Amino acid sequence: MRRGLTGIVVAGLALSLAACSGQGGRTPSSPSVGGGQDGTTQSAGGTGGGGGAELTDDGWALRTAPAKAGGTVTVLGNSEFSYLDPVKGNDGNVNNFYRLIYRTLVTQAPGTGAAGNEVVPDLATDTGTPSEDMKTWTFTLKDGIVYEDGTPIRAQDFKYALERSADAQLRLGSTDHLQYIEGLEAYAGIYEDPAGLDSIETPDDKTIVFHLNRPMPGFANIVAATATTPFPEGKVTSVNQLDEKPISSGPYKVESYQRGSKLVLTRNDKWDPKTDEVRTALPDSFEFLFGLDASTIDQRMISAQGADANAIASSTNPLQAASLPLVLADKGLMARTVRDQPTCTTYLTLNMTKGPLDDLKVRQAISYAVDKQQVLTATGGPMMATVANEMLLPGTPGWEDFDLYPSPDNAGDLDKAKELLAEAGVEEGFKLTMDVRALPKWQAQAEAVQDSLQKLGLTIDLNVIEASTYYSTIFTPSQQNDLAITGWCSSWLFGEVLLSPLFHGDRINETGNYNVSQLNDPGVNEAFDEIATMTDLDEQNAAYSDLNRQILELAPVVPLVRDTPLQMVGPNVGDAYSHAGTTGYVDYSSVGLINP
Repeated sequence: MRRGLTGIVVAGLALSLAACSGQGGRTPSSPSVGGGQDGTTQSAGGTGGGGGAELTDDGWALRTAPAKAGGTVTVLGNSEFSYLDPVKGNDGNVNNFYRLIYRTLVTQAPGTGAAGNEVVPDLATDTGTPSEDMKTWTFTLKDGIVYEDGTPIRAQDFKYALERSADAQLRLGSTDHLQYIEGLEAYAGIYEDPAGLDSIETPDDKTIVFHLNRPMPGFANIVAATATTPFPEGKVTSVNQLDEKPISSGPYKVESYQRGSKLVLTRNDKWDPKTDEVRTALPDSFEFLFGLDASTIDQRMISAQGADANAIASSTNPLQAASLPLVLADKGLMARTVRDQPTCTTYLTLNMTKGPLDDLKVRQAISYAVDKQQVLTATGGPMMATVANEMLLPGTPGWEDFDLYPSPDNAGDLDKAKELLAEAGVEEGFKLTMDVRALPKWQAQAEAVQDSLQKLGLTIDLNVIEASTYYSTIFTPSQQNDLAITGWCSSWLFGEVLLSPLFHGDRINETGNYNVSQLNDPGVNEAFDEIATMTDLDEQNAAYSDLNRQILELAPVVPLVRDTPLQMVGPNVGDAYSHAGTTGYVDYSSVGLINP
């Protein structure tokens, strides 16, 4: 997912607490980002990316030309947003959209490369003040912050929104905050228990104090999640209200929404740019179009006729592999195509509650059998992804690259796999159902895995699920099948957020369950709990690296690829870049038009 979820998921955030460069600032690019061999940049000059664009040394857009205020940006997409309620949304595209209409205590800084990993103040005056033991965090709100109707945003609104988020019907999006705030995980929610929690204090309208159940040096990363968006105390009285009528605290508000067709954002005239150092909010409006197939989006983006010169391919609709040769042959097209950062791991989950997947040897056999080169080809080839063999992202402190189930050229080892099935007593094969998201790339990846497992003698049926409801389905254990293709994304490179939601047995829930494999191993759970008590980050990072290996020895998942997709923007779209804080997507809140 993009934060959890490829294209999903719900992204973790950055551990760094450095200040941002200021509204409208063009943060210096990071040498570690971009498609070039050394990550260097050059000016685009008169290319299709607009004069003044920054390019990687092999011609991809690092950042398109500077944008100006005014005009309408159109976003072309296949699937509509899963939810407008920021507690329920859990894929990368909707989390990117939330950045336009919602604000949180802190958020990710704008900018390319490592700048996008930084957590900076948003509605709060700073990134929080911790107690000495890192278990109590205090935030103070800025002056002049209001909702779209002019109602002041108060500390009590954060408490109310967080207590609302604990409702069982709302636990569909990011749930990290539930794990750390004392008593919130077990709390039934404000609708069931209006008394609320003592662990979230609001001594006055400007101050909110969180009491945690463990030391958490990176707690600012947790409260940056969209699930902590404030809403007026007492005014959101049902679990479905915000899906019908969002209450904006950001620079835009929802003007209209024709589900499955179009959503229009217009300016929130109550938003004060003096209180927001993060969002440039240059366009007058945004139009999100839904229901377009992937090839149509590619054709429109490449042609860029009329209003499509002001368009962006949505976060869930990267360039298709079939269009890549045309783009590679045209420097102008490359100069307006942003190459994503590898902040996501796509993987196959094995539901360990279902036989014969409850047998370790069967899971190991599947791990050996999958032809990852075939999955890589289905993803678009090495230009668009790399093979993944473990679950921590490169760049995570303490990261080690290893492969417990190796095969020549990552093409699968069917002999070893068949040997393990024989040892498990199921050498005749069996039938499994695989859940897959109804997006072309995802279906191609699923078909590649299906082909590998059918060569092993298994029968694999594909259950294709509509894209906007995919995660709410597979994150509900009663609705999931044997296998699923999904992803996990994070710009906060920390083992807790990369591993715990997916593999800690205590994180298995009736809804909003990221532990899709339903791994509930006592040794793994104990290791998670022990690491959580460590106060030394270097010690924690080393321990998570060891735990990564321990988890994969149990084979609850098969890591497949890490995407580096290509996202195209129109020739008149400026300040488009891969943003780590939105797990590598073009940040909607930073773009604008070069010539409005």
